[in-house]
Amino acid sequence: MTKQQFDKAVAIARSNVSLENVDDSILDGCALPDFKPVTVTLDAAARFIRWHCCQLNGQIDSEALNEMRNISRKRWLVS
Repeated sequence: MTKQQFDKAVAIARSNVSLENVDDSILDGCALPDFKPVTVTLDAAARFIRWHCCQLNGQIDSEALNEMRNISRKRWLVS
């Protein structure tokens, strides 16, 4: 995933767009060392980012976001 794609996914995650029908289960375990790269949609990436990085007050956890950025760079391919 490129920086531009990641930024688009973050923008979607921060928006009010409903992602409840988007399946992001393909990304389960993506931080594990033996996880193989997968192809995802921007919506699936956004749902995963929303779940892992958005706090209850609506803000983004910057530490979690940096971790997702590093993981997505090598392991997420966008279709």
